[in-house]
Parts: sequence; structure tokens; C-alpha cells
Amino acid sequence: MTSRTSRRIATAIAVALMVGSALSACVGIPSSSGVNTGVEIVSGGDSSFVDLPQPPPNNAPKDDILTDFMQAATSPEGDYSIARRFLTKAAAQKWNPTKNVVIREGVATMSAQPDGSINYSVTTKASVTADGVYTEQSTPSTATPNFQFQKVNGQWRISALDDQTVVSRASFQQVFAPRALYFFDPTFKYLVPDVRWFPIGSTVLTRVVSALLGGPTAYLRQGAVVTAFPAGTQLDKPVDLRTGSVTVDLSAEAAADNSNIDRARMQQQLQSSLSSTNVTGVEITVRGAPLTVSGSSTATTAVAVNNAPLIRSGKKFGFAPSLASIGRISSQIVALDASAVTLGRDQTSAAALAKSGVYFITNDASQPTLVDGRPHLIAPSIDPQRFVWSVPSTDGSAIRVTAPDGKHYAVPSSIPRKSRIVSLAVSHDGARVLVYLQTSTGPELEVAGVLRRADGVPIGLGTPLELPISTLNPIAATWVDDQSVAALGNSGDEDTVITYTVGGTASAPASTTNAVSIAGGSSIDDLRLLNSSDQLQQLRSSGWQSIGVKASLLAIQQ
Repeated sequence: MTSRTSRRIATAIAVALMVGSALSACVGIPSSSGVNTGVEIVSGGDSSFVDLPQPPPNNAPKDDILTDFMQAATSPEGDYSIARRFLTKAAAQKWNPTKNVVIREGVATMSAQPDGSINYSVTTKASVTADGVYTEQSTPSTATPNFQFQKVNGQWRISALDDQTVVSRASFQQVFAPRALYFFDPTFKYLVPDVRWFPIGSTVLTRVVSALLGGPTAYLRQGAVVTAFPAGTQLDKPVDLRTGSVTVDLSAEAAADNSNIDRARMQQQLQSSLSSTNVTGVEITVRGAPLTVSGSSTATTAVAVNNAPLIRSGKKFGFAPSLASIGRISSQIVALDASAVTLGRDQTSAAALAKSGVYFITNDASQPTLVDGRPHLIAPSIDPQRFVWSVPSTDGSAIRVTAPDGKHYAVPSSIPRKSRIVSLAVSHDGARVLVYLQTSTGPELEVAGVLRRADGVPIGLGTPLELPISTLNPIAATWVDDQSVAALGNSGDEDTVITYTVGGTASAPASTTNAVSIAGGSSIDDLRLLNSSDQLQQLRSSGWQSIGVKASLLAIQQ
């Protein structure tokens, strides 16, 4: 019996004796019986057998050392202390495991190189950076990190490797968790989530705060969001957790030239960003000295909307089931025979699409105002500042906003001309816009930051975050809540809805038929479809089901 077989038997016995909580903390990584070009590594993380992370065995060959290292590298505890035992002292001190996390799909292969090193080849579609930014590609690629070895006291150890870890999709889902970092919209009225991914463990609080101080993800830069922390602010020491409350010790920049409201906003950003880690209170210190925070910041997170569907049925427009009139807005929408509507935040204004163009509707007026008469317009959107967004389906680059006073402004973007756009929707916080379009190279689903002048006028869209949409024929897309979106597309006789965390993973497709529009709300439970038979559907555990409400129009709530 080989030493490796003995260890596997011992591991199996240990697994049988461990309680369920211990099992959930240990994630499998592929194993191999030898190093040969193209030999598949059995994916322990994707099977029922779970290998426990172990330190290096005695007298193990290089391929066993590499395989066991890959398993140990799924445990971030002690700054990957178990995994570092597979490395030489110099490599262990230098290795930065979270600089780049590669998420592999399926099995991996190992191949010995003429110089004695080993290539570890994986297919991947996603990765995570050191500051927690998750990126997923529409098509897979191959990553082939190389590992070099040398003997230490007669035992093989890894002497050179890239600053990264490779984990299976199953391992990633167990070891990493999403955390929303929060930044302000430029008006400081709303907190805008920026979803990141960090390994579970004792260092997560420090990682979250460090990433927050590092600023927003690329798609939210250029002024789409702002931070209350002065430029150059850094953590002075790791975040200290004491019975649910944390002390965040910052560098001297945090105390320089800021007002009480600035400090209150800093505290709200920290408190909101750490809320998913069960932190109940935050104390800020600067190089050990308490930072006095008086007053409070009242920016809103996760804007809530009415969870009832907003529909037109017959000659009524309102929230089901009563369809009570929304001031003068309802009668104007019915009179226009509108085909698409977005109701403003305060329910005193709306944007509507009718045969002659896009209209701005208010409770203060008895007649709607035509704000865009261009042909082929799609369903309009309206933002918290009551700017109406409109664009023709035939040219996704021709976005226009109309201010409440009737002035028009073009909104430049990277959307290609002559692209067919089906949806444009501004988020509840007004800092982001969702775009769903068909280009010459296929469908694209994007979220971009909204860039504004000091007076709030949108003047452009930032670099978009592309979500990995499938090759469906686009129908419509909507915000599900402040952190996720949903895309409705068609493939043959089947319609499919996929939800995406913005900055995270996608759900499994949920299928239906004959869908014509989709609308979100404050959560996945508020997501609804309207089909060509005027039936409203809601997503249940068994799929899309009719909720017994008929409507000729399903509206969006800003």
C-alpha cells in the first residue's frame, strides 16, 4: 500500500468521524496518481468525496505535493498557513495567494516539463482580483500556471509559483462570499453597492475595509460615485473585532480637513460595508486616537418600492389589485394609450412611451409633455432627479435625457452605433444604467456608471461592466434590486430569464414562453413577467407561474 493510499484511507476515516460543520469548512481539490501530459485530475470538489486539507506528507513525489497544495490552498485560515507549508521558506514569504484567484471549470491536467517543473492547466471563465473584483467571461479560456520545485531536507517543496490560487467552482462558492462595499452617489442621498468577493475567515473585515479605501470598481469610477474618505487614507493596522463592534484604525489622512458630516459619512460607509459580516458598530481611530464623529449620515441604501405589480388593465392604471389612481398620472397614461411606463420615485412623475414618442407626465399637469418624438423609441426610463431617458431601438448610441424644464442633453457612451437596443433602465440610486442590446458580434448586457455635471445633468456613461449574457435574442432587461439585474431573451420557442449579481455570478436560467416584458422591484420576489396572453407571471421554486392577474401593460417603478 502506498503512502498516498494510506493517507486517503486515513482521510476517509476522518471524514466519516467529522461533524457536518467541519466538513463544510473543507473543500476538495483535484487529485492525481501521476504526472503525465494530459492526465485528468479527479475533481474532489465536484464529487461526494471530500479531502481534508493536510500538511505535506513525507517522501511524496512532486505531483502529490502539487495536488495536496492545491487542496490546502482552499483554506484561507491563518493567511493560507497550511498551503504555505508546501512551499520553500522563501516562496512562502513571497507568495500572495489572493492577488489573483482563478476559478476553474471542470477538471485540470498536469504535465511535467523538461526543466523539472510542472504545468497545471485549467479551463476558466472567471477570476477574482486582490481587492475582490469578480470578472466572468462569456467564453472560456485556458490558464497554465507553472510550479518549480526543490528539495528541502530531502522533501520536495514548491520553490516558485505565481501569485494566485486556483479553485474549483464548488470550492469558490464555499470559500468565498460576496460583500457589498458602499459608496455615495454625487448628491450623497444614496449609497451605491459595489459587490466584491473575499475568502471567508478572520481576515475578511480587514480585506473589506482595505478594498473600500481603495475606491470603487472601474465601472463606477470617473465620478459615478464618490467616497467620504480623504485621498490617500489607508488602514494603519488590521481591523479589530470586539463582541460585534469593530475598531477601524486609519492613517493620518482620515483626520485632515474634514467636517462633522464628512466623518459621519465615513462611518456610514464603513458600517454599511461591514454589515454583511455581522458587525454591529464601528469606531474610527486615527493612529490609535479616537476620531470624534458627531451627527449622522442619512444616505439611503436598497431603495424600496411598492411590491405590488404596477399595471394597466382596461381603462385603469395603478397597483394591483385595486388599481387605484395615482393622482393625474393614471388618467394621462390611459389617455396616451401608453405601451411602456416608468413611474418616478415620488409617484408624482412618470415617463411613458406612446405611438408619437416619449412623454413626461406629472401630477401638476393635466396633459403629458412630448419630450422625444424620434422614431423607433424603446421604453423610457426616469431617474431620481426626474430626467427622462430615451433612445431609439435602431441606434443604441443615441441616448438622450430631457430635464424637467424640457431641455435636451445627449449622453455619450461606448455603445456602438447601429446596435439594436431593447432596454435602458436607470437604477434606483440614479448612479448606474442597465443596457441590453444586440450588436454585430452578439447580445450584450451592460451596467455603466452615470456621469453627471454638478447640477445633476447626465453628461455621459462610464466604462461599462459587461455581464456574460448567452446568445439569446434580447427581449428586455430590468433591475431586480440594488445589486442585481435580470435579462429576458428568446431561443427558438423558449424564453429565458437569467438574473445576475452586478459584480458577481449568474443564476440558472428560468424558462417560460411568449414573454413580452419584465419588471423588477426591491427583491427577486418582486420580479414579474407579462406574456402575450396578458397574463402576469411570478418566479416560484418550480418556475414561472401565473398569478391570476391580467394586464395590457407592466410598468417599471423607479
